[in-house]
Amino acid sequence: MPLEIPTMRFLLLAMPLLLAGCGSDESADNVANIAAPVLRKGPMLGSVDLSQPVRASGASPFWALEIAPGRITYTNFAGAGGKVTDLYPVSPKVDADRAVFATQTPDGDVVTITLTRAECTEKGAPPVTDPLTAELKIGARVLAGCARSGPAGEVGLEPIGNNSAPASAGNVTQ
Repeated sequence: MPLEIPTMRFLLLAMPLLLAGCGSDESADNVANIAAPVLRKGPMLGSVDLSQPVRASGASPFWALEIAPGRITYTNFAGAGGKVTDLYPVSPKVDADRAVFATQTPDGDVVTITLTRAECTEKGAPPVTDPLTAELKIGARVLAGCARSGPAGEVGLEPIGNNSAPASAGNVTQ
């Protein structure tokens, strides 16, 4: 005895709904087996992730530098209040022990920032040991200091340390 057309239509419409309920928990199990995405770090210099904000500072004269994704800011604290200069953001050339940022000021002065994987001591109270030494060349002027990972957006507020000095170098050479 053949089924009537309204009954067949009902079965055809109801069949996908019935089959949808027949699924297993396999997809839920598979979700638990999928590895969480691994966040890749940027270029590393020792323990410092160069894709995150890095702060450098030195004394005689007091200066500070912030290197962050898309921004490099230099602050010269010689004089009242300090002068902030935005440098052109560049990616570093990194090898095992050094990262070099070759950039320039808005006026076209050549700037080279060299971060070296060597401990550097800030001679404050208390003394602080940073993981990197920093050298900042602006034209013929050379500034030396220390560098470390640091929060973004703080350069230009105040000198980071009054006595930052690499253990083996002075702060300024001409």
